[in-house]
Amino acid sequence: MARGDDDNLMSKLRQLSEDGLTSVFNEIMTNDRMRSSFGRAGERFMANKQTFDRNVEQVLDFVNIPSKRDVRDLKTRLDHLSSQILNLSIKLDRLLDAEGPRTEPKPIARRAGQPKKSSRT
Repeated sequence: MARGDDDNLMSKLRQLSEDGLTSVFNEIMTNDRMRSSFGRAGERFMANKQTFDRNVEQVLDFVNIPSKRDVRDLKTRLDHLSSQILNLSIKLDRLLDAEGPRTEPKPIARRAGQPKKSSRT
């Protein structure tokens, strides 16, 4: 099969699946009994998902592996600390600028031939 034939076949399959989904969805929406059944199924799915998520978090906590929530909370705390450090750095820079330029003490120059002072005197 040529590349064009593959693309054509895929587009036909996609169109059939879209048409099929549309017809099933329309049938569900017109039938009150099916609509309520799908609604209950969705509610049960969400309840089961919440229970599953809670159980997975408990298992991860038991084996000391951080969950997504733990990582998200830690990132929030780190972002807060980073902003505090940045604010402190800005304040320190302002204080140092207000003091004026600092001069470093100059090292004392030795004369040629003068021995180094020994610390064992």
